[in-house]
Amino acid sequence: MAGEVDPGGERTRALAAFLEKKVTEGFHIETHTDTHAIIVQSRPPFWRRLRRRDSSRYVVQVDEHGKVSMSTAEPIRN
Repeated sequence: MAGEVDPGGERTRALAAFLEKKVTEGFHIETHTDTHAIIVQSRPPFWRRLRRRDSSRYVVQVDEHGKVSMSTAEPIRN
């Protein structure tokens, strides 16, 4: 179908496998689509909780080749 983001489902499967692994490592999924997700460390280390910047949120994305990458997400705005 024209305009479909993931016609073969490769990106969706790659993201699902990555997220499953991260959940077993102690992360929880805040939100996700077929190709992107926001994940959060369930219990950040004590020294990270002392920082003002919330570095326990991450953006997970899958490129058109099925490669998953993770980067620090912007903090939640109050």
